[in-house]
Amino acid sequence: MKDNVSKISIAIFGNTNNYPLLLAQGLRLLGHNVRLVLNRKELLHRPEARYPEWTAAYPDWVVDRSNLSDEDIAFETPAIDQVIHHLTHKVDLVILNDVGPALASYLRTPHAVVLTGSDLAYYANFESLEMRTRMWDQEFKRSLQGRRYLRRMADFVARQRDGILASEVVCYGRRGLVPSGDQILDDIGVSDKRRLMLHFSNTIDLKAQPLAGNDRLIILCGSRLVFRPDRNPALSAIDFKGTDVLLKGFALYCQRGGRGELRLPRKGQDLQAAIDLIAELAISERVRWLDEMPLARFYEEMIAADVVCDQFGSSYPGMIATDAYALGRPVMAKLRPEIFSQRFPEALPGFNAETPEQIADRLMTMEKDRNVLVYMGRKSRVYAEAYLSPESMAKQLLEKLHCVGDV
Repeated sequence: MKDNVSKISIAIFGNTNNYPLLLAQGLRLLGHNVRLVLNRKELLHRPEARYPEWTAAYPDWVVDRSNLSDEDIAFETPAIDQVIHHLTHKVDLVILNDVGPALASYLRTPHAVVLTGSDLAYYANFESLEMRTRMWDQEFKRSLQGRRYLRRMADFVARQRDGILASEVVCYGRRGLVPSGDQILDDIGVSDKRRLMLHFSNTIDLKAQPLAGNDRLIILCGSRLVFRPDRNPALSAIDFKGTDVLLKGFALYCQRGGRGELRLPRKGQDLQAAIDLIAELAISERVRWLDEMPLARFYEEMIAADVVCDQFGSSYPGMIATDAYALGRPVMAKLRPEIFSQRFPEALPGFNAETPEQIADRLMTMEKDRNVLVYMGRKSRVYAEAYLSPESMAKQLLEKLHCVGDV
């Protein structure tokens, strides 16, 4: 960066799980001009999931190009022309998410990448070609059409990797959080000095709420039900939430006399496996299912809960935990203190648990003394404001670019 305090124009491509939207808002709070280009139609990846009032009309800095498909980018069809215009017209810096790194060769300015899961584990991984073609008929695979398609998809992966390698800064979890992701980045050639971990809490929209004070402990599992890597080979390590560990821990808590209720989202690739495990553990009457709902409604569920659970698997606490922090809700999860204490002045607040026994122990502690929930809820919000605000994360990214780049 020539001057990290002067106003610059920044284009962001991709909005996985509305994560880049928070970055865009942080950059705007710092006074920069931002253009956010959307490329997915799923509500999860669109701003109206957070702002229903935007459904009819986005603000002028949000551009909808969700008519673009992965194939358009892979085959470089004319459909990418408008997107390239948004990424090159009056722009000082580009930030690429999702399949965006595959477009990096068209850019005229330096760029950073924000990797949120499949953009690295799938789209930048040559093993994805085997996943794509596993069910192909052998004759089609051998045909001219099949071979051409496979060549273009291999080129797509190569361009995604090249865009990541060419970036000034690669935003991804700190080394050690996702070893499989570390390995891919190492294979691509990304050095640790160019890596930066962003971790956002939505302190812009969400305000701290007093604890609900329920008669019995309400335990909300915020993450989707995905916990079987062998049945979901296309997913990355970030996607596996360890729901089975939570269910076993909750069952043990119930056996010890705990009176609480576990609320689960009816969502995820391993939903039926979770239903079967709940029946096997004989806790069906202690589980309440939540149908899919708008994000605003889910925030209401968070506010109504005494404790919010994130992941207990191979991942690390994500936006479920950080949204809970913003609301002043205590979190129970596999908090990875050995990693987060290296990234921030303090480890993530909350009740750290990795095994069913530890989960049961933590829940019994909450059951016996609700004051620990009050204390941890307050600590959550203070931590979010101090270290995880979108403005703070955006500032750290620009400072990192100033250190390693020449924007």
